[in-house]
Amino acid sequence: MEDRALSQPARTRTDPRARRRARAEAAPARDDARMSDRSRRTTAAPLSDGGGDPLDDLDGLPVAARTLSVSVADRLRRLIVTNRLRPGDPLRLAAIAARLGVSVQPVREAVRLLAAEGLVVIEPHRGAYVATLSIEDVEELYAVRVALEGLIARVAAERLTPATVAELEERFHEMQRCERADDQPGFIAADRAFHERLYEAAGRPRLLARILDLWDASTRARPVVYRSWAALADAVADHEPLLDAIRRRDPAGAEAATRAHLEAAAGRVLAALRADP
Repeated sequence: MEDRALSQPARTRTDPRARRRARAEAAPARDDARMSDRSRRTTAAPLSDGGGDPLDDLDGLPVAARTLSVSVADRLRRLIVTNRLRPGDPLRLAAIAARLGVSVQPVREAVRLLAAEGLVVIEPHRGAYVATLSIEDVEELYAVRVALEGLIARVAAERLTPATVAELEERFHEMQRCERADDQPGFIAADRAFHERLYEAAGRPRLLARILDLWDASTRARPVVYRSWAALADAVADHEPLLDAIRRRDPAGAEAATRAHLEAAAGRVLAALRADP
């Protein structure tokens, strides 16, 4: 008995506070393990077209190289800007955490990130919910876009190569094809590709990143704007002066055409929101 007792490690009493610290330190690792296991079993599911619980679209969240909270924020942001989560919808942290298989902490941090971007509101006694998009929000959003995108278009026009101009012409023709075919998703993709390629030519990655964030915020107003296909024809026409300035490598013309295009887009968004607030 004595030999057996000596061969076993002695039990020591652990400070309860130390045990709690150890559990807290181990939580991120457990979350990473759960998310890694989920990524091995599933792939990121595309967002559904509507109906059902929007949180269904959280299944299969991919593990990003960044922190869990940023990965969760990315997925929730996508649900918000595509109107799967609509203005006023509550964000129940425990339900989101359970769906993703993570603890509540990264979800709480993700919601705080989205609140800082203006996509989420956090109120005492009510919790977090998707922010509404007001007339004032749209006016402010497009005022910033007009300034930033006018600037980057001016810089880009000074640096365009013949190959880039050819790419932009092809993307404009793709917009025309989509408008004739009443292909709204294709048009939106071609429009984004056109502007993103133009702005990339400026060589200002931080400015471009800010503009892309503003595009995501603008996307929330899209469903009420494109109920009529006439909006696509108007958008195509708005791009023609910009394409002319691009062909001439005209910085001032590219800035003016970009500003006019965005001001016209803002007018359509505001008219649609006023008609259907």
